[in-house]
Amino acid sequence: MIVLQVVVAFAAGAFWWFLFEYLLHRFAFHDMKGKGVGSREHLNHHVRASWTFDAMILFAWFGVVLTGFGWGWLAVDLVGRAGGITFGAAWIVAYFFYEWHHRAAHLRAPRNQWERWLRFHHFHHHFGHPLSNQGVTISLWDHVFRTNQAPDKVRVPRRLVMPWLIDSDGNVLPEYADDYELVGTAGTDERQAGIDHARAYANLVPIP
Repeated sequence: MIVLQVVVAFAAGAFWWFLFEYLLHRFAFHDMKGKGVGSREHLNHHVRASWTFDAMILFAWFGVVLTGFGWGWLAVDLVGRAGGITFGAAWIVAYFFYEWHHRAAHLRAPRNQWERWLRFHHFHHHFGHPLSNQGVTISLWDHVFRTNQAPDKVRVPRRLVMPWLIDSDGNVLPEYADDYELVGTAGTDERQAGIDHARAYANLVPIP
């Protein structure tokens, strides 16, 4: 019985994180349009369309871990010690699952069909429609809330291209040519950077 309780509690905790991921991404990050630290950091991520480690990520990790402990503490009263601890731990594990794969999507090529889907789904969010595809690791809530989009191809501005997508000549690798096409020029300047910033904060895609 205890094993079943732990399994169910873990699934419930992970499920709760994936819903929270969607709601946080859509309403706290995008709808706020730069009002608040979380929204600004996320929209700056859209400006760069890349992933880099900085001190703010440590604050995010601390906040998620602290929140996970809080969920676990609350759940103990409802489902007992084992179930509550497992629920909170699952929330934390699911977050780091999301964080790992979001980082990987920007920095390395996919290794399986699910990772290929995740990148296609996520980069349409970056370059096709910032208010669609709000779920990074699963699309369930995008389907529920009707924000899921699956275009024929993702059009990637050359100046923001992911390093794993192109060959040494700057062309899309043949294995990804069905999913992506490059648009615009590779260079950028202060004017273009300002435009990218303004469009990201308005929830608009970067222009080629």
